[in-house]
Amino acid sequence: MKRHHILVVDDEPLNLEIIAEFLADEGYLLDLVASAERAWERLEANASYDLAILDRMMPGMSGMDLLKKMKADSRFCAIPVIMQTAACHPQQIKEGFEAGVFYYLSKPFELETLTAIINSALADPAATRLEVIISTP
Repeated sequence: MKRHHILVVDDEPLNLEIIAEFLADEGYLLDLVASAERAWERLEANASYDLAILDRMMPGMSGMDLLKKMKADSRFCAIPVIMQTAACHPQQIKEGFEAGVFYYLSKPFELETLTAIINSALADPAATRLEVIISTP
């Protein structure tokens, strides 16, 4: 069975620890990164991620900026992205979906919710294909 490779980006070390702890027993290969700039470097060095979990609000490049950059790049546009954030105003959620997120998850969240969303994103190639079609100029 393939181990899915997940990029997790959050500027708060505690949030990275929580996600790592949540997913420790799920069998995923996790790459934990503390900034969107570092995440972009990792993407460029290793385009084999199956999924990305991004924090929306980070200093420097935000999760939304990274999402838009990923969706504009043919190497990364098919990677499903889960945006996890405390920014949950309806307009912010709408912006996330318009930018191409697979799911917009509000903090705090439950382990069962996160794993269900991850499993859905990894098992739904139709959602990925849709993102590619939308992202293609």
